[in-house]
Amino acid sequence: MNELIITTAAKALNIEENDIKIVKRLLGGMSHFTYHIQAKDIDYTIRLIGKAGNLYVDRVEELENIKRIIPLGLNNETVFFDTKTGVKIAKYIPGTVLTELDIMDHLPKIAETLKKLHNSKIEPFKDYELKKRLERYESYINCRSEKYLELKSKWFQMYEEVYQKYPKVFCHNDAQRSNMVLANNQLYLLDWEYAALNDPYYDIASFGNVKFDDALMLLEAYLERKPTKSEADHVRFYRMYQALQWHQVALNKEAIGLSEELHFDFKLLAEKYLNLAHTLYLEMKGD
Repeated sequence: MNELIITTAAKALNIEENDIKIVKRLLGGMSHFTYHIQAKDIDYTIRLIGKAGNLYVDRVEELENIKRIIPLGLNNETVFFDTKTGVKIAKYIPGTVLTELDIMDHLPKIAETLKKLHNSKIEPFKDYELKKRLERYESYINCRSEKYLELKSKWFQMYEEVYQKYPKVFCHNDAQRSNMVLANNQLYLLDWEYAALNDPYYDIASFGNVKFDDALMLLEAYLERKPTKSEADHVRFYRMYQALQWHQVALNKEAIGLSEELHFDFKLLAEKYLNLAHTLYLEMKGD
C-alpha cells in the first residue's frame, strides 16, 4: 500500500516519488485508505478508495459539492481529485480529530459549524433521495431479512406521514466526530462524499454514530434549549434510517470478502445496525 500511495501522489502532484514521504495512516471510514503525506515538505492527505468504495458515492457529485462549500471555509483545500477513481489529495490540517477530545467541551462549536452549513442558502448538487438511496443500496446485494423489510416499511410509512414535509438544506450527511477536526479554535468538517439536500436533523443524527446519546446532546446545543420528545424522535427517526442504510453496506462488505481481508466482522456489524434500528423504532413508539 505504501508504494501505491507514493506512486499515486507523485503522479497526481507531478513530482518525483523521492519527494513524497508517508507520515502515517489516518483512521476512520469503512471504505477508504487515507494517509497523511508530505510532498516537498508540504503536508497533504491522500485518499484511495477501497474495495467497493465507489458503489455508494458519485465522485462527480462529491467534487461539485466540495467546490460549492468553499466560501464557507469548513473544509480543507482540495488540490487534486480524480472523479473516476475517487483519489483525492487535500491540504493537511494540523489539528485534533474530535474522536480524541471530550465532545462535551465542543458541542456549541459543532452546533455552530452545522448551522453555518444549514443556514448558508447554498444549493447542493442534488437531493440525498432517502428512499431511492436505500433501495439502491439494497440492489447491490440480495440480502433483505424479514426484520429489515418490516423496519424499512415502518420507516417509509413514518417518512410519508410525518417527516417528508420538513424543509431541506445543504447537509453533510456524515457528520460524525471522525470527520471533524479542531484547529486554531476552528472546527473543520471533512469528507463530503455524501453531501446533498436533506433534513438538517439528519446531520445531528449522524453525530450519534458512536453513542446515540451524543446526538441528543448535540441537538440540545443546536436548539440552545432542551429538546421536546418530538424533536428527539426526529433525530431517532434519521438515526434509524442510517442504521438501516449501514446495515446494507455492512452486508455487502461481508459478501465481497472484506471481513476476512480486513479482519473485521462486517456480518456482526450488520446485525448490530439492524438491532439499533429496531431499538430506535421502539423508543419512538414509546415501547
